[in-house]
Amino acid sequence: MTHTHKAKPDKFVDLGWTHCVTPEDCAARPARQVAHGNIIRTDVCACGATRLTEINGGRKNYGAWVDHA
Repeated sequence: MTHTHKAKPDKFVDLGWTHCVTPEDCAARPARQVAHGNIIRTDVCACGATRLTEINGGRKNYGAWVDHA
């Protein structure tokens, strides 16, 4: 199901970086890889949808919102 409203992150969890959250985009645009290597943040919308974001020294690489309903 597609996340259709404007997301409002309600909470988040940070874990160590383990993988690229947008591998197709990073393969096509290697400049996006600067966000690799530090943490992966899981943003949780008030509706329950989640999004993974890579964060490394101020650089961010946002994944897509995933609706879990």
